[in-house]
Amino acid sequence: MSTTERIRMVAVGPDDTAERAQWLEALGHAIDSSSFCLGSEVEKFEAACKERLGVAHAFGVSSGTDGLKVALSAAGVTAGDEVVVPAYSFFATASVIAQLGAVPIFCDVDPATLCIDPAAAETLISPRTRAILPVHLYGQTADIDAILKISLKHRIPIVEDAAQAFGVFHRGRPAGAIGTVGAFSFYPTKNLAAAGDAGMIVTQDDEIAHRVRQLRVHGDAGGYNHQMLGWNARMDGFQGAILTLQLQRLDQRQAIRQRNVEEYLHALQEHHLTSQVVTLGRTAGSDHCWHQFIVQVDDRDQIRNQLAERGIDSGIYYPATLPEQSCLATDRYPSDGLVAMFPVAQRAARTVLALPVHHRLLEGDPTRVIQALAEIVGNRRGN
Repeated sequence: MSTTERIRMVAVGPDDTAERAQWLEALGHAIDSSSFCLGSEVEKFEAACKERLGVAHAFGVSSGTDGLKVALSAAGVTAGDEVVVPAYSFFATASVIAQLGAVPIFCDVDPATLCIDPAAAETLISPRTRAILPVHLYGQTADIDAILKISLKHRIPIVEDAAQAFGVFHRGRPAGAIGTVGAFSFYPTKNLAAAGDAGMIVTQDDEIAHRVRQLRVHGDAGGYNHQMLGWNARMDGFQGAILTLQLQRLDQRQAIRQRNVEEYLHALQEHHLTSQVVTLGRTAGSDHCWHQFIVQVDDRDQIRNQLAERGIDSGIYYPATLPEQSCLATDRYPSDGLVAMFPVAQRAARTVLALPVHHRLLEGDPTRVIQALAEIVGNRRGN
């Protein structure tokens, strides 16, 4: 292994001792104000997010997963309903549907972006379809223009999984609040990162907001008057305090991610790797926050092992499609038929490789990653 310092896949926690001290001070404010479950620290963060995103309503919740579950319920999804969802995403995208007693109807993804394929999604709509759930994967929106047309045509709500796309806009509209309702995750590896689990629900719809407000606190309408069955899905005050600090640093960190991506793309061109190391396409009209920098490569697992030997971490998001998960398997999705049903998603599960793109990378680190890839690919080509 090289003696050069290892390039890590993620950067979590405070960057330095000065930021650590700021975190501790923020937690002290939360303690002094008794802001433990919701409270003033969460309200402060919610207000900052509403201003930044230009949304009418923003609700801090306990995790991105709980945010999706509450958002689906607020949009009217109940037991027996169907929700059209991409076959390729993080497990929670589909598990929250099943937990509500509804049925995830899996759809293949666009070969350029790996986001939901709108044309394929429309073919799956039935009288039982209660929502479409696009995932804004890796930091850019899905083709939300096309999905909105389907939503209007069939009068079906859109619930956005914007877990990886905080602060991303599509033609001036904020991810998460373009459709009916949406959810973000602030898991510690996200671009806007909490110090534990946390999430947010956003919407422009007053009625949906009314339902979310109750659903995140056991369906309580106030005074222990429970008008619906909800959950304990409140954001902790400690997380609100940390996230307010993190939000202040987000633009600076996003600029570094963008710099890293530009360096990656330049290095791929310089090393003539664009045919062997394929980058994803861009959704027309969408910003990109680069939650992940994704390439697709053949022999992915072997290449990843050889990168590790050279001191370079990488990730696989995700190594299997959702219909492959045993707890989601049904007769509708036989294991021997998945390649034919979801060819793009199944190939993605075999070829997707995430390269480090976080804000602690130094200038030159992306070039080092691509140089290592060039060496690995060149050696394999010569064998």
